[in-house]
Amino acid sequence: MANFAPQYDLFKISNKLSAIGLYVFWIILILSCIPLICNNFCVKHNLIDTLNILNIIGISLFFCTELINEFILIPEADNKRRDDFIDNSFGSKFSTNNSIGYYDNDEINKGLYKAAVNLFENCFFTYSLVKSKTISKIILPIIIFIVLILLAFYGFKQVPIALTILQGIFSANILGQVIKHFILFNKLSSIQDSWILLFQNNDLKSDTIKYQSHIYKYWLHYETLHSKINAGISDKFFIKHNLSLIEAWKKLKHKYNII
Repeated sequence: MANFAPQYDLFKISNKLSAIGLYVFWIILILSCIPLICNNFCVKHNLIDTLNILNIIGISLFFCTELINEFILIPEADNKRRDDFIDNSFGSKFSTNNSIGYYDNDEINKGLYKAAVNLFENCFFTYSLVKSKTISKIILPIIIFIVLILLAFYGFKQVPIALTILQGIFSANILGQVIKHFILFNKLSSIQDSWILLFQNNDLKSDTIKYQSHIYKYWLHYETLHSKINAGISDKFFIKHNLSLIEAWKKLKHKYNII
């Protein structure tokens, strides 16, 4: 079980920011519903105007948290993760603080073969976690998307056009998260299948150079995917599944004679 990894602190900040974004999201949803009640049961237009302003501020704040995560925190955390990965695989010293217990392959000598094993492990863990999170990633966002679309449609007659447009963009963002999750899930499944096929070659360890083009190809596929779509796995969710995944990984290593 991982005791330390250089990217942990940044991912923790990112997860906290995502949690704030989630709270803001629910506030936006509630604020979007209140004008419907006010229009039907009261005529306090000043209150509705205030709610609309708060709604616009909330949507703007939500997108700010998304931008900070997507373009600052996550890319920097990925840079630290990649440097540590190279150090662990090849014995380099790119990272000032290397991970402790992050990879479960200490018995393997450093080199391209170890890089392949570490990549296989990374892909296996990420795919397993994304797969476990699929139901929660799909059902709730779809329900919320439908609600927001109805609110946006209603808003063309009841609230300012600017707010309606923002609500529409907000709805598209929620649906986009579901689509990205499906893309991530399918791509990770394909990359993991590629690693499984590669490790079925009995001479992979003894003649790693023979398969180096395949290793680099799958490596680039994984890193490209990882840099474009964040898995969005919280610390709590990771810790919950980590021990079972470690055991499953040990079984995979035994099955494919990874030593």
